[in-house]
This record gives sequence, C-alpha cells and structure tokens, in this order.
Amino acid sequence: MGKIVAVGGGDMREGETLPIDREVVELTGRPRPKALFIPTASYDSVEYWEGFQKIYCGELGCETAVLYLLDLAPSRPDLAEAILSSDLIYVGGGNTLKMMRRWRKLGVDRLLERAYNQGTVLAGVSAGAICWFSYGHSDSMAFY
Repeated sequence: MGKIVAVGGGDMREGETLPIDREVVELTGRPRPKALFIPTASYDSVEYWEGFQKIYCGELGCETAVLYLLDLAPSRPDLAEAILSSDLIYVGGGNTLKMMRRWRKLGVDRLLERAYNQGTVLAGVSAGAICWFSYGHSDSMAFY
C-alpha cells in the first residue's frame, strides 16, 4: 500500500508547503525519487509545473516529470508508464470536477489506484488532496 499526503492549502511555489513537501519526498524512501506532477485541475498550467520543478527538482532533488492530460492525451500505454513508474505523484489544485471527469474518461483514476496499491506516495493540494478520497467538498461548480 502507498501513502497519501493531503495538503489543505498553501502555495508550493512560494515555499509555503516546503516542510510538507520534504516529508512527501522522505516517504518514498528513495535518495532521488521519480516525482510525477499532474496539473489537470489547473488546466495543465505550465507555470504550476515550473513551480513544482523548482521545488521538487531544485530544492528536494527529485527526478521530475509532468503529465498533461487536456489538449493532447497520451496513449494508454504511455499513461500507464508515466504513472506506474513514479515513486511519488503530486496533483495540483484547481477545478476538481473537471479533473475527475477527465481522469475517468482516460482511465487515470484506475491507474492512480494501481500506483497506490504498489506503494507509490500520492500527494496533492486542494483538488489534488480531494481526489484521493471517495467523498470531499469542492467549489468546482463556481468554475461553470
């Protein structure tokens, strides 16, 4: 079984969650873990990805990758490879409803469950924290 770190809020890019981010990396038990960032809820924000790289690669020494899912969806084998080969997966905040709908359409939700069952550390903030659970409160309808 994996571990879940649900972060209620804070801006990673400003270092507000750095102590939590350090713990997320520690939980992998690896010296240079493979960290996958999924920014679907933030509409695949490049700026968010750059902030993740700055902290998780620059500060915390991870090998980082991003999985964009909105404009060009990767093939199912590529999705499986990206998700199942990661030591930690971090999901950014934003529109929970849009993210979950897209994930279900592509089968990402099932792949993330497989990753958890094989021991991957799952983490995220806001929408990225809600997504790991069966129920949660979201203001996603405000986006529509």
